[in-house]
Order: sequence, then C-alpha cells, then structure tokens
Amino acid sequence: MFEFSAADSLGSRPHSDIAQYLLDIGATEQAAPYLSGAVEAQGMGMPAQAYKPTGMVVGFIEATGNAGSEVAIAPAASLRADHDLIGKRIKITLDRFYVESYPGLGEHTVVCEFNGKNQVTPEAEALKFATQLRVRDKSAAAVMNAPVFLGLTVPPDGLAFEGRTYNIRSAGSDAILETLDSAVFRAGLSLLNTAQPALKPFVSLATGTMKLLANSGKNAQVHSFSLGLDFAERQTSISLRRGTYVVVQTDESDWDWSNYTWDLHAMRLNDRRLEPQNSIGYNYTAIGVSHFAA
Repeated sequence: MFEFSAADSLGSRPHSDIAQYLLDIGATEQAAPYLSGAVEAQGMGMPAQAYKPTGMVVGFIEATGNAGSEVAIAPAASLRADHDLIGKRIKITLDRFYVESYPGLGEHTVVCEFNGKNQVTPEAEALKFATQLRVRDKSAAAVMNAPVFLGLTVPPDGLAFEGRTYNIRSAGSDAILETLDSAVFRAGLSLLNTAQPALKPFVSLATGTMKLLANSGKNAQVHSFSLGLDFAERQTSISLRRGTYVVVQTDESDWDWSNYTWDLHAMRLNDRRLEPQNSIGYNYTAIGVSHFAA
C-alpha cells in the first residue's frame, strides 16, 4: 500500500537534484548552498536546511501529572508500556505540526499522510488518512488535536503507525487537494469495533489521491517516519501508552531530550539553551494517543 520510505524524501536526493528542485519552485536562495557546496561545509546545523534531514528522534510527553507552564520530555525508548490498552479502543490525533523551514517561499501547502492498521477481526484492516495544512517557516500550522484515527483497536502486539509529509508546489495539485478538504477527510477516520466494508474504498481513495500528489513534478516528500508502538518492554523499542509522541526531523546522533521542554501555553517545543524561545531549529510533528469514548 504505497510504501513509506525515507529514501523517497527530498534530503535523500543528490545535492544537485535538491538544488534543481529548489530552482524549479523558485527558491533560488535556498538552492545556492547546494550549488556552491556550502551544505557540506556548514553541516546540518543551519536552520535553512531543516527540511533536509531524513532521520528522526522521538520524545514523549505524559498525558497527566504535568504542573507548570513547561513540562519535561522523555526519550520515547524509555517508556513503560501501558498493557491496559490491549484490546481497548484509542484515538490518534495530530496535535501539532511545526515548520522551521520547508522548500520554497511564503506560505507552504503541506500534506500529512498516515498509515495504520485496525485489528477488529483475525485480518487487520489497513488504514490511511491524509490532511492538508497551510504553514509558514518558523511557525506551527493552525491544527491542534485534529482527528486521524478514531476508535482504533489495540492488538496484543501493539500498533504500527507511519507518517510522511509532502511539500505541495505543483499548480495542478489544487483539484486533487479538494478531495482532502471534503468533510470525510476533515473528520478523521472513524472506526467501528466490527469490520467495515466501506473502509477499503476509503483507503483506496486516499491511496490514489496521495499517489497523484506524489507523482506531480513539483511536489516532494519532505519527511517519513515509522513508529512501532508495542508492549515489548525493550530499551530499543518504543512502547505504547497514552500521551504525546514528538517526532523531530533530524539526523543528529547526540540528541539529548533533557535539553528540551514542551511549553503548554504556546504549545511548542523549547530548547532550554536558547533565549528567547522563538525558533527551535527543527521541523517536528506531535502525535497524540488517548482513550476513545465510543
């Protein structure tokens, strides 16, 4: 089902190809470092290159027990799984989408696409949902607690949840994007505790829509991530529990979550080492997991 892969992201392309893409969408200044070789010289620390990394780090914000305006973020691999969620129904939401920088100038049109599975019968139901956002550099999209999957049944071996983002620049994409503006897509994917015959046509529609967008010349995948949220209790896996998973687009190998907090008032990621807190330096997505009240 239209495989998610970091190899398809813009940052995985040769620098000459990245430069050509940026020139094609009118981002001449963004293309210049790739044409001159300055990207290698300056490394990944430049805020202007926040769209280039293909890797990720994942932090976690507890659902309850937070006090004050800023709360700590734990490494997602340090979580203890909540086994009480097995067999229960949950909802997954897009809680925040922040852009430090994306390819192109002005307001960006970004499509977020999500994959999952719903285990209500011996054969799991494939899930796909997509939504479009408007956002400028150094700001968050006007989205908070937006529904993605509602009523997802948690199997004993946990959940596989994937996400990816597209930078939409092809003029011919407008008609395709109208599909994502329909009431069905805006409401999230509502699931039942029994098999849904109507689910496969919806997934097929979403898959076809995303293929059309992906194949348009000036559209590009910017980031792709996969979260295996399970109950394995391993320090090399990410456990499933209620709360918020913060997925940061970065290739840094020395990331330390103790340097970061979540600002409850501004609903943003803060770096303790920066003052004032007006730019984090990274693109990130916050994904919420909570109980579903049928």
